[in-house]
Amino acid sequence: MVLWLFTRHPLGPWASLGLGALLVLTHRLYARPFALSRAGRRCLWCGGPAGEGPGVDVDEPRGRTSWRACGAAHATALTGTLGWAAERSRLLAFGILGTLALFLCGAVSAALGRPVWLEPGDPVALFRLGIALTVLPFGWLAPESRPAHPRGLAPDSRPDGPASRLPFPVHIQALLGTLWVVWLFRLVGLWWLVAALLYLSRRLA
Repeated sequence: MVLWLFTRHPLGPWASLGLGALLVLTHRLYARPFALSRAGRRCLWCGGPAGEGPGVDVDEPRGRTSWRACGAAHATALTGTLGWAAERSRLLAFGILGTLALFLCGAVSAALGRPVWLEPGDPVALFRLGIALTVLPFGWLAPESRPAHPRGLAPDSRPDGPASRLPFPVHIQALLGTLWVVWLFRLVGLWWLVAALLYLSRRLA
């Protein structure tokens, strides 16, 4: 819904941007408790019942949390994917948060009509481009990663020093399953990349 509000402005620019920003700021108040209450019952990789599968501790931005996978294969896929993200925590945070900050500044400027050459579709195209360039590597490369000591997680012994934290909390992944978030990044990322490049090529022609 946030992406729809930001990129389509269904309620007009001000109401859409305001409601989208409100959801960004408040969603942890309800999405995170809901996800944590089911952390021991749902597989963080596929979203299905975890049963008696292995536990996985994750170092999120606000501290370590405990989750579960439904089996060893899904635990391996999960630790590899999140470990890849943790190793690139700063790059991912810069790509997502930096793009969001630039988009909000550009969207407000376009709504105000300043500068006059800035059209409402310009910040949207740049937002799509920045997010696509950030999530596409994660979507395609992270699931193939199998680090020996995945950072951002909590192995029993860690000879390579303290773990890096993930650049994002995993409660959204807990609601859907990391696997489906990865596919969302792949498909929406490709769509947004093409859409942004086509828009910018027309705009600059």
